Amino acid sequence: MLKRQILKKWYKYQQNKQQKAFDSHWYMRFGWLNQSFDHLNQLNDLFEIHSPQKFTFADSFYAEYEGKSYIFFEEVDDQHPVGFLSVLQIFKDGTYTQPQTILKLGYHLSYPCVFQIENDWYMIPETSDNKTIELWKCTEFPLQWEKHSNILNNIEAVDSTPFYHEGMWYLFTSTRRNCKKFGDRLDLFFTQDILNPEWKEHPKNPVCKGSQQFRMAGKPFFYQGKLVRPSQDSLKRYGGNIELKAITQLSPTDYQEELLDVILPNWNPMDDGCHTINYENGFVVLDSIRLSAKNH
Repeated sequence: MLKRQILKKWYKYQQNKQQKAFDSHWYMRFGWLNQSFDHLNQLNDLFEIHSPQKFTFADSFYAEYEGKSYIFFEEVDDQHPVGFLSVLQIFKDGTYTQPQTILKLGYHLSYPCVFQIENDWYMIPETSDNKTIELWKCTEFPLQWEKHSNILNNIEAVDSTPFYHEGMWYLFTSTRRNCKKFGDRLDLFFTQDILNPEWKEHPKNPVCKGSQQFRMAGKPFFYQGKLVRPSQDSLKRYGGNIELKAITQLSPTDYQEELLDVILPNWNPMDDGCHTINYENGFVVLDSIRLSAKNH
């Protein structure tokens, strides 16, 4: 812990110098893999989607609907400086449609974690500014969404991610309860029915505790034959890199994980971070931050 605190100060000094010389923006990378995802080199040759004016395209999630592929993501522009949620359709040749807004409210929205229950699509966006964890239901895919319920109220929580495992729904989230920053701890809640829930707090909360390396970075998926939880490591900077942590125990009474691999933004020398990845059905999408020299 002490070593990370010392390194954090050094990286902060370096980042202050960097900000004087470079502008930066978040963008998205996506592609279909020819084989199962088991090596980080598979992330090197992906298509890119940038905001036309180099604003934010980040927190990307994938959905396949009626044979078509979509990316849901956070967008920020000069008209609406707090985050809102958008969607676009992508194609095998790397092309994509223009973004369309799906949800824009008076408070910040990000991390549109979309998932399917039977034939219906749901989403848990980040709504920490409203001190809620909210569940939204899609009424007309992919553009029309209505609020289903508040999962939890009066809570500051970010990047909440549901996961169904052995007859139970688990909600991974990062709160600021008894800690300074989101990502210092990971909390779990669980229920049998996410649509009519009786949420219980995991008895081992916080199931992980440290220094800014436990915030969720996407939905759990299989990597190298193991179930992994992607998480953000913000030691170097906010969204510095992604850690893939193998989940070795997950039950209403126990949780354990171990570090399996680290995703660094090595695909481009001008990229300085990444903080969300989602992989399913041979498709991978992640976000990254691109630096560009300032014009003096």
